[in-house]
Amino acid sequence: MSYIQRMEEEQQLQQTKRNRDKRSSRRMKSMVIIALVLSSASLVMSAFAANNIWHGNSASHGSAVAVTPKFAGSAEPESLTEDKAPLTSTESAEAKDQPQVNANDADTTQSPPPANPKEGKEEKTGAKTEKKTAQKVIYLTFDDGPGKYTDQIVSILNKNGIHGTFFMIGNQVSGNEKAIKTAAENGNYIGLHSMTHDKKKLYRSSGSARFIKEFKQEQEIIQKITGTTPWLIRAPYGSKPEINNKFLNDIAAAKFKMWDWTVDSKDWNYPGKPERIIQEIKRQVHRDTEVILMHEKSQTVQALPGIIKYLKKKGYSFAVYKPDQHFPVNFAKDERL
Repeated sequence: MSYIQRMEEEQQLQQTKRNRDKRSSRRMKSMVIIALVLSSASLVMSAFAANNIWHGNSASHGSAVAVTPKFAGSAEPESLTEDKAPLTSTESAEAKDQPQVNANDADTTQSPPPANPKEGKEEKTGAKTEKKTAQKVIYLTFDDGPGKYTDQIVSILNKNGIHGTFFMIGNQVSGNEKAIKTAAENGNYIGLHSMTHDKKKLYRSSGSARFIKEFKQEQEIIQKITGTTPWLIRAPYGSKPEINNKFLNDIAAAKFKMWDWTVDSKDWNYPGKPERIIQEIKRQVHRDTEVILMHEKSQTVQALPGIIKYLKKKGYSFAVYKPDQHFPVNFAKDERL
């Protein structure tokens, strides 16, 4: 083979190789273009699917529903980048059906005080500690009835939609049975204040026997009138200093509960001066739970509307003694009583 023939053959082989390389290059370009097209299509479909999920579409729904979030007042909407999954259309529908609560529609009915009121309660909810504002409660109590002022006091309480706790003297019941029954029927509690209210007979005789006997006797009398058996007593002149530890043991053994008071209105000392009674109560009231000592007196009847008005203004609610909600209020701080 001549030199010229070899050169022509080599040139032909090189041309064939170049053609093959061109075809390979075109094939690679085509594959790249196809890959790019497929990638773009995938991105478009992913975006479309994400859009459908965001707007709450599901395969079972025939048409898309656009949901526009609404925010109350001028508050800023929560960031959409937080770890909160968007609502599905089903969840959105369920949320829409939930009743909307207006702060002005909240139930303001006050619950009865606990069996043993405590000030400044704290309640833990998960990791958050919430401090509850203690409910402010007043117990209005009236000693030394029944008498000519019993009905007037009950009438004032009724007009204000509240109740009181009455500690009555057994020897004064006769002739006043109707007033006692009316007071009880109107939601007031009738407690015991001994038969005689006589300090010498109750405290200066031998031991507690006379004291216990008088309260048991009065208990039977009140039970016949009201149909309920009262166990709450108030010792005449208060339990201190006359009642010692042995005396307290005897009262507890007889199953009586005994209330003294936290506020002394001193109304007995202000005849014709109702404003002084109101001032006395204003001076002493400061606890979340107060038991106010008053008496069935003319000046007390005059002062009572003003007392109630002042206490309401101070944010107090009014409660009546209930045996199933008993808590101790005695000067000895005896938990049994």
